[in-house]
Parts: sequence; C-alpha cells; structure tokens
Amino acid sequence: MGAGKSGPLKNPRHEAFVQAYTEGLPAYAAYLRAGYKCSVRTAAVESSKLLKKPDIQNRRRHLLEGLAESLIITKESLCAELEQARALAHEQGQSAAATAASVAKARLLGIEAPKEINVNLTATFNQMTDDELRFEVASMINEARAVKGQPPIALPGQANKDDNETKH
Repeated sequence: MGAGKSGPLKNPRHEAFVQAYTEGLPAYAAYLRAGYKCSVRTAAVESSKLLKKPDIQNRRRHLLEGLAESLIITKESLCAELEQARALAHEQGQSAAATAASVAKARLLGIEAPKEINVNLTATFNQMTDDELRFEVASMINEARAVKGQPPIALPGQANKDDNETKH
C-alpha cells in the first residue's frame, strides 16, 4: 500500500522502482535498479505486474505531474535563464554575449530597441587621420550591431594590440 498521491510509497523498493521508471528507464531496468535481484526476464515479468498496481500508478501519475510543472516555461523562467547567461558572459569578459542576452531579455519583455542611433563625432571627417576615421566608423557599426543583438567587430588598433600580445 502506498501513501497515495501526496507522498512516497511505503515500500522503499516500490518507490525506487517508480522513481527510476519515471526518470525514463525501461520497467525491467527500473525494477533491477530498485534493488530486486533476479534475471532480466524475471524483472520484465515482475515489473509489468508492479505497473498494474493502483498505488504504483497513482504515485507515477503524481511524479509525472510534478515533473510537468517543473518543465513549464514562463517569461519569468526565460528571463532568469537569460540573466544567468548574461552574468556569466559578463564575468568571463564576453561583452557581445552579455549584450545579446540583454537584447533577448528586452525582446522577450516587449521592450523595443531604439530605431535610431545618434552618433556624435569628436572631430570633422576632414580633420581625422585614417586610423581615427576607421575607429569612428567601426564604433558606429558596433552600435548598430548591438541594436540588432549581433556581436561587435574588432575596433581598429585593438586587433593589432591583441596580435602583438599573443606573439610575445
């Protein structure tokens, strides 16, 4: 006899069997995992008998209902997952991944990204060196990529610095 829908079965082997079976093991394997010592053929026969018992069926139904509840996906659960991913990316210095997680959260919550990007250049184009101009253009591209949730491109000067560091 089991404890009904509210708790574990009184027989520890029956409870272990139902737990293993609910986890996805075939009935005979769940029977053996529960501690029964017999052949696979006997386990197949006996596990089939156990599955027909009302207390086993009720307990399995209860476990499956609990499993189904834990698998329900909500906006809140998705936001929590995205926040974990964003925090991990930030912790590991992965700014593009952190930005992508933030953008995904915003989309999930219906928050629109700005349609326009205002760029203030620090000098006029004709006063800039080629390197400064490349840097400004790459910065503008990265702002646009961030709005789209895409990873940034390397800014001019950064790639060379990284290359030099790896060569030494």
